[in-house]
Amino acid sequence: MAATMCQVMGLVMGLLGIAGVIASTVMDQWSTQDLYDNPVTSVYNYRGLWRSCVQQSSGFTECRPYFTILGLPESSEQTREQEMAATMFQIIGFILSVLGLAGVIAATAMDEWKIEDRYYKLVTSIYNYEGLWYSCVGETSGLVECRPYFTVLGLPGSFQAVRALMIVGIVLGVIGALISIFALKCIRMGNMEDTMKANMTLTSGIMFIVGGVCGIAGVSVFANLIVTSFMFTTTTATMEGSLQPRYTFGPALFVGWVGGAVLVMGGIMMCVACKGMAPEKTHYNSVAYKASKPNTIYKSGDERSRRGYDDDYKKSTTRSDDGRQTQPSKFDYV
Repeated sequence: MAATMCQVMGLVMGLLGIAGVIASTVMDQWSTQDLYDNPVTSVYNYRGLWRSCVQQSSGFTECRPYFTILGLPESSEQTREQEMAATMFQIIGFILSVLGLAGVIAATAMDEWKIEDRYYKLVTSIYNYEGLWYSCVGETSGLVECRPYFTVLGLPGSFQAVRALMIVGIVLGVIGALISIFALKCIRMGNMEDTMKANMTLTSGIMFIVGGVCGIAGVSVFANLIVTSFMFTTTTATMEGSLQPRYTFGPALFVGWVGGAVLVMGGIMMCVACKGMAPEKTHYNSVAYKASKPNTIYKSGDERSRRGYDDDYKKSTTRSDDGRQTQPSKFDYV
């Protein structure tokens, strides 16, 4: 009964939503002229997706359709739709990225990365579970006792690699979140241009993707360690007489997988939003040509001055005793 009621209500709401979308698409009042500072308020204009109309206060209305498609202004129609789509992708990507980052942080902080398998265990009231930072012992009564790992170099290399991957993913996600906050189109930061915001959005998206991949890789490596240990560990008694426990997947692994995947999806949406935020370049780039300077021709002076200069130069030259011609020295002009 409840399922049928929910189904009928969902169908009715879906039909109402479709009717609302169709009605808004057909309506002409998408943009209306602002009459606040207009002295003439008896005539005003309004536009829709298909027609532009003029209406008078008497009720007379005249509408004309757009007789062109390619001639419509890109800045008012196509660019606005692109900006709205880019803003929507950016906001959704930011929300998904923050949720994914929260999931990765929660998975890193959780202690239930691997839980003792109690399928073949006789005593199930006490069980062990371990995380990246603590190893704990829990009871069915609710009492839990945890102790940290008092060593770093004594831990296996793959375990330390998982820690490093998770920390790197969190750091990249936090930096990407801080960058994406300032890159949101709904936030104005001084005279920041759209190109700068587009580059910041792309940078944050790449950081989210890399951070999500690091989180997924860290969880997958730890899961591989659990599977390998489970396959080679038996429940036979050891030489001391105690049973060696086997471990299985804990809830932290699934939280990490989901958080990393959501973080990657948010980063992809941020990268997609970058394309719509950046202004499109024109197909023909303008080239500035610098005019060459006119060649300056220096003409010789008057023939008389040139002839006088040659006579003075010949007179200034002297001949030595052996008949060689010598150039005038600075002492000849004293």
